[in-house]
Amino acid sequence: MTITAPKPGKSNRPARTSTETEWTAVQSGLWVGKTNGEFAGMIEARWGEGFIATTRLARTLGIFATVEEAQASFGEE
Repeated sequence: MTITAPKPGKSNRPARTSTETEWTAVQSGLWVGKTNGEFAGMIEARWGEGFIATTRLARTLGIFATVEEAQASFGEE
């Protein structure tokens, strides 16, 4: 068996082909987003407040009136 290392400056990771985030409702009021199969963040419904969007690094993007607005905020970072 031969093991090869990537050339300097190259990565074994596949190139990102899409930045579209796919959303899945994991329970009532909680959505998890994945971009290219990796965790992108989550949206939590806070009844009476709105929808709070949080990135994969726990940065709050804001509180939004609709879940669609919260999802769209991930494309703005």
